Amino acid sequence: MSEERLDRIETKVDGLVHHAGEVDRRLDALGIEMRTLHQDTRHEMRVLHEEVLDRIAALAPDFGPIRREFREADQVLRESIDRRLEPLEAAERARHRKN
Repeated sequence: MSEERLDRIETKVDGLVHHAGEVDRRLDALGIEMRTLHQDTRHEMRVLHEEVLDRIAALAPDFGPIRREFREADQVLRESIDRRLEPLEAAERARHRKN
């Protein structure tokens, strides 16, 4: 192989080494940018998630009045059942005492 051809090959190899180093540097920079973007995106998603939860909570109806209504209706129903059930139970106890 001629000296001139060997020099050309060495030059090409040196160029490839240089380009490979540049590719490595660019990949490292890209990796840093991607990590930063990922962290920023995660932060933004957390902020959006919290905002959505706040909006849902603000739109949710107040169930307090409905719960009070149900409790009052339950109490009225219990009192009505007790008024009818207590005399029946007393009569049944009296009937058993006679026997």
